[in-house]
Amino acid sequence: MRFQFDQLSGNQRYHLITQTITPRPIAWIMTRNENETYNLAPFSYFSAMSADPALLAVSIGNKSDDTAKDTKQNLIREKECVLHIPSGDLMNAVNQSAANLAFGESEVLETGLSLTVFSKTLPRITEAKVALHCRLFDIHKLGNSGFDCLYLEVLDLYVDDELITEENNRIIIDNKKLNPLARLGGNDYALVGQTVTIKRPN
Repeated sequence: MRFQFDQLSGNQRYHLITQTITPRPIAWIMTRNENETYNLAPFSYFSAMSADPALLAVSIGNKSDDTAKDTKQNLIREKECVLHIPSGDLMNAVNQSAANLAFGESEVLETGLSLTVFSKTLPRITEAKVALHCRLFDIHKLGNSGFDCLYLEVLDLYVDDELITEENNRIIIDNKKLNPLARLGGNDYALVGQTVTIKRPN
């Protein structure tokens, strides 16, 4: 079956994209609310973009009433965030943090997660094995969709020591131990499962 996107609504396109561009890594983003609590939300329109500068890109839409999502508002105001890569054992907390809370209410408190000192201005989620302190590098409005692409520059990276080995002066991060959570379509998530190692050709 073929789908002509110029004949589909934005919602129909969204559902087709999220069910075919899979699996998608999850950016579990924590930002500071105006009342000094912390907002935490997952986003799967997310990818690495560049190493120099170290840039990530995350696309964030609006709420159903067309106001900016809390994460977007906080990032534009505060210019920074801590982006976590959640493991499979945090699936329920990730899902719970996607709930629609009133602006200023903290998903960190709702999920029962704990915080650990990280940057000078923001903590990280203690239970997450990977955390990146990022600052807002740039933002691009994407058409009339209500989505904005936010480019985040990585300033600092935390990786749980249990995930790290060193080989030939190179850091190796064990993705099986990380067991990163990924997004599929609808209510479905994915875990790493089987991994295959193939040497790249010269």
